[in-house]
Amino acid sequence: MYQSALEALRREISGLKALANVARIVEHHRIQASPGYRAAAEWCERALAASGIKTKIHSYPYDGERTYWASRSFEEWEGLSGQLTLVEPQSQARRLADFSELKISLIQRSAPTPPGGVEAELVVLADPEDEASYANLDLKGKLVLVRGDLDRIRDLAVKKAGALGIVSDGMSEFPPVRERTDVPDARQYTSFWWPNPHEPKCFGFVLSPRQGEWLRALIKQETAASRPVIVRANVESRFYPGAIEDVEACIPGTAEGEILVVAHLCHPQASANDNASGCGAAMEAARAIADLIASGGLERPRRSIRFLLVPEMAGTYAFLASNEHLIPDIKAAINLDMVGENQEVCGSSFLVEKPPRSIASFAGDLAGLILGSIAADAGNLGGTSRYALFRHAVTPFSGGSDHWILSDPTVGIPCPMLIQWPDKFYHTSQDTIDKVDPAMLSRAALLTATYAYSLAAAGDREVAWLAGEIAAGFAAECAAAGRSLSKTGDATALGSKLAFLRDRKMADIQSAAALGDGSAPDLLQAALASANSRVAAEYGASLAHYTGLLGASVGTPPAGTSGAAAASDSLERIPERAFRGPLGRREMFAGLTPTEREEWSKNALAVLKDRGKDLWALSSLVSSALCWTDGRRNVGEISHMVAMETGWCDPDILTMVFEVLQRQGYVRWIA
Repeated sequence: MYQSALEALRREISGLKALANVARIVEHHRIQASPGYRAAAEWCERALAASGIKTKIHSYPYDGERTYWASRSFEEWEGLSGQLTLVEPQSQARRLADFSELKISLIQRSAPTPPGGVEAELVVLADPEDEASYANLDLKGKLVLVRGDLDRIRDLAVKKAGALGIVSDGMSEFPPVRERTDVPDARQYTSFWWPNPHEPKCFGFVLSPRQGEWLRALIKQETAASRPVIVRANVESRFYPGAIEDVEACIPGTAEGEILVVAHLCHPQASANDNASGCGAAMEAARAIADLIASGGLERPRRSIRFLLVPEMAGTYAFLASNEHLIPDIKAAINLDMVGENQEVCGSSFLVEKPPRSIASFAGDLAGLILGSIAADAGNLGGTSRYALFRHAVTPFSGGSDHWILSDPTVGIPCPMLIQWPDKFYHTSQDTIDKVDPAMLSRAALLTATYAYSLAAAGDREVAWLAGEIAAGFAAECAAAGRSLSKTGDATALGSKLAFLRDRKMADIQSAAALGDGSAPDLLQAALASANSRVAAEYGASLAHYTGLLGASVGTPPAGTSGAAAASDSLERIPERAFRGPLGRREMFAGLTPTEREEWSKNALAVLKDRGKDLWALSSLVSSALCWTDGRRNVGEISHMVAMETGWCDPDILTMVFEVLQRQGYVRWIA
């Protein structure tokens, strides 16, 4: 299906040309809805047009009032300057942060200070996310030095306690690749996300872990001597109704339908791997396909290939919501996010992340197959095998980028993601171009171009081949489930998992039929039937195998019968979504009053703690549950599907989630 295109593209694609794209993109401070982002978008559009590709910039109003589906826009922001200076004690006076030197030094979307700036005491908050810790503190007119969830801290320290602003020395950790001490001089990308343009705003600065430790020790020393530590803060910035831009490049096909390639262009300067690398690789894929078509190296495909460079999430929401008529024609997509890492420096692995199981999809299997073909850098002495000299894997859906929106079942565009993860320098000031590897950019561009072109050119014969390949992978899925669940001795759980995998795999196979062109309908139907028979046979063989191993019948229980709330009538209720596309974390509870939000947080955290889970687990649960919410499944059935996909779901928490979403109008009960 793709081998001839792969070889032609391998000869054409240049990692150095992709790296040159990255080098130009990182010159810009690319905050979503900002002049810096707009300048980067305009450069990308010019570069793509210079390759002979038809280009366009889509502009969408962003003013804090307008919504795109359930995603609320925010105001445009321009950061002009920002300095944080230690004033007292005079013996330690120094510049702590300067926006002109390092854009990440300022918390993005900071409000301006009064002209001339402010001088204020800087105090350390030991537990800034705990409301009880503020009981005896006087923070009015002061700045706070903190680590933790910025939204939560802003609510408690600034809005409620009267602090002027925030200084953060936080650093997210991703063991074993990154712990706080691994990047002592990096500053973490931090931003305010104002819920609406009318909310009072504040300012803030970002310090490195090393700076933070030194400053905390200094404050402790001076406090013991009853001397305040004084800093001067000066921020020049402005908010105003503005716009975001999507850069489009289109390689036209000969018939209807299209394949979409997406990469996000935003993030603060430099943000080289995240995500100038995705844009640089996508642009090189577009150039290579266009040049090969022009030279006759590749035939013009049946379907068009549309490339979109967007502000992450925001640009995809805006494009889809503003062009709903295009969605039925988009047969598949691929998302490039952080693809250029030098693995030896960053500690990453090259991943193909599949779409969620709630959407029937051939796309993840195809992307994984192409990755396997590319991962053949070297061979053994006898020439009997070839293998990769880089780390790579195919993984289940996790989310967190634009493929999350496209693959939502209410949108229906299957979209795998290419990503390198984890990355030691992710979302820090040290995500710079010296961490980008042209060889990895070449691999990402090659995978992208091969995937997009082969799907754009596919017809009945290619689909017949793909159906067989999708079915061939089912045995490995059954084996992985068996290895994991047979250790528990729970035959019922294993039976449920195998049945889930069978049903999803058959749906994946059938989804490939949408690529057919009517040229060989008998061949296509026979291939689909054969692939389904192969899956059914493997399912039966796996059941028999594990029944023998476990000494118990491996069967399938009724959906939704497990969990603490199994006996509750609430499991029988059927929710229906009242919005299209996924629901972001900030939108999820935006319709609650502050008191309601606080009550919800306390209740949810209490249940999560009781189950040994955290807020990340809750976020994953909600995202997956909404994908399975189709207006036909009841809460118990949704809970079952989430558990099958992610390995965990708590019906009690899920019921709480649906209730709070229903209160805000996101969900309605239809039975």
